[in-house]
Amino acid sequence: MKVTAKCMNHSGCLKAFRGETIELDKGAPLVCPECGKPVSVTGGGAQSAIKAVVILLGIGVIALGCFVASKMLKKSGSPKTGDAKETPAAVATPEPPNNDKPEKTDPPANEPPPGPVVQEDSPVTPDIRKEVLARIDEMPDLTPEKKDRLYNAVQRAREMRKIIEIPFGSGQSRIQKPATDEVKRITESPEVTKFRDDLTAIFVVLGFADTKGNKAQNYSISKERANSVKDHLERNCNVKNIIHSVPMGSSTLVDRNNAAKNRIVEIWTVLP
Repeated sequence: MKVTAKCMNHSGCLKAFRGETIELDKGAPLVCPECGKPVSVTGGGAQSAIKAVVILLGIGVIALGCFVASKMLKKSGSPKTGDAKETPAAVATPEPPNNDKPEKTDPPANEPPPGPVVQEDSPVTPDIRKEVLARIDEMPDLTPEKKDRLYNAVQRAREMRKIIEIPFGSGQSRIQKPATDEVKRITESPEVTKFRDDLTAIFVVLGFADTKGNKAQNYSISKERANSVKDHLERNCNVKNIIHSVPMGSSTLVDRNNAAKNRIVEIWTVLP
């Protein structure tokens, strides 16, 4: 077995100067054959074996240290048996009843709908114009030319507002008592007579239906509702103004989440 070594006599030995590796027989003197100086063993022989043993021992010591450390950490992290405390079980808290859930909107067949609602007087604001334009956009079978004329009329109007909102029961197409008496009372109030007495004012009656059922039937029922209210205004409420009856058909314009609120007739007044 050969032993590899290097001479460290850099000032007086060419082998050391060139960094050459020297091979010596096992058991031979550890001296440089060039200069006779002691050499440093780099491989083979007893020193290599010693180095290997030292490295293995070092690895074993490190592994043992890691094992002992992990055991100590686990021991210190776990609670003592006497100190262990039971975690109380979570108690479910009952939720308070939700009173905001919507109730059924469709009234029973024998229960009349709520009465007409009087709208508060208000100036022509951008929101009012926007609401009117939204209704114009919803009008079925409206040509672009007619829509443009209505748009221009809305923009030029001196005053406009919704004065009455009349709810209808499911399937109901004609205005009935006590709604007829309430509409008559409202049209004779000071808030509305200022429009009724000005013959330049125009009354617009919009009939709506919900989206349930056949679309053509819903359009027909919205038309019957609007015509019924228009006829009542002319015959019983002394309204001499021009009245336009407009069927809106199936709609979610009034309320997307409540079908009953779309079964209505709206009465608007417009002062050109």
